[in-house]
Amino acid sequence: MSDLASPATAVLAAPSAGESAGTSPRPGHFPGLDSLRAYAALFVVLGHIPMTQESRGLPHPSPGALFFRGAPAVSFFFTLSGFLITWLLLAEQRRRGRIDIRAFYLRRVLRIWPLYFATVAFGLLFYNWLVTRVGMSYEVRYPLWLALLLYVFFLPNLMNSLYTVGGLLNPSWSIGIEEQFYLGWAPLVRRWHRHLGGISLAVLLGSFLLFVATQRFLGLPGVAVKFFGQLKFHFMAAGALAAWRLHHRPERLLSLPVFTRPWLQVALGLFLVQFYLVDFVPMPFWLEEAVQLALYTWLVVEVGANPRRLMPFASRPMEWLGKISYGLYMLHMVAVYAVTFLFLHSHWWQASLPLYLFAFYGLALALTVLLAALSYRFFERPFLALKHRLER
Repeated sequence: MSDLASPATAVLAAPSAGESAGTSPRPGHFPGLDSLRAYAALFVVLGHIPMTQESRGLPHPSPGALFFRGAPAVSFFFTLSGFLITWLLLAEQRRRGRIDIRAFYLRRVLRIWPLYFATVAFGLLFYNWLVTRVGMSYEVRYPLWLALLLYVFFLPNLMNSLYTVGGLLNPSWSIGIEEQFYLGWAPLVRRWHRHLGGISLAVLLGSFLLFVATQRFLGLPGVAVKFFGQLKFHFMAAGALAAWRLHHRPERLLSLPVFTRPWLQVALGLFLVQFYLVDFVPMPFWLEEAVQLALYTWLVVEVGANPRRLMPFASRPMEWLGKISYGLYMLHMVAVYAVTFLFLHSHWWQASLPLYLFAFYGLALALTVLLAALSYRFFERPFLALKHRLER
């Protein structure tokens, strides 16, 4: 996932010594990226609702890309994460002449770990103890000690590949992917920041080729196919490449036709909209992955840094949802489970399928937002306050 917890209001750095003022964007913030994060989080929620409905024998929508775009939305999160984290690291290098690796990791610990471990602890407790107490049937097929080991060492993606872990625990896989990537990325940026463009491109191509090869051509076991299918470092590398280019040569990047030609901007935007809403254009899996790489990278720069963007993407409600989007992502399955339980034990909705869908989705989204807002206000904010003090 773009990092759901990455700050989307990273300040654009001023030119370094020896650069003209015209070679860097004006000081300011990346507008609209929190709104993009909110839209992506909502697509994840929408993608998990029909899966839960189907597993419990409830009516669910089967056609329409709108309800099945959770996985692509997580790939967008990865791209946004790579862009923001790399931009902040490069800005620190330019501003201070060095990157404080210890402070970087400590900031991530304060932002990512509390809600991650709270969600994992609740999920393990729910499936291993609570689920049978409320009269539900669920078979746990993994040893608890192994689950604890893998989650503690941020290998939830391996856990997801080996076992069916349940909806409450499932979203954690993307958090593990990001933590694995940034474990080595920050030291790499510190040591090789002058060559980061080539390094990002190499990681992008290598990860993409590994993804394509493992999904179709190497004949790997199912566990390996699933593991490498989730290991999408190429999206974070694509975001990192865009951040490096914007940091060092913003005028060249923003003078590309995709950022200056209105008709091309409109065409790319419409193609992205149709991909998420109707998906009229069928593509083989490898081409769809490549198209997403290009579109997400373009979208992040277009919305966040392009002065010629056709429309402002930011809105106050969506920016607020983007601010609490980490909670939206990590806690939405609690809301979906609660609403599913409610509809399984009531019958008023059976006379009208449209009313059922409207009520189910409305309640699930509203409860998800409520849980995320409460989490942000009462659980995440104290850790964020400490994180901001470290940043200052």
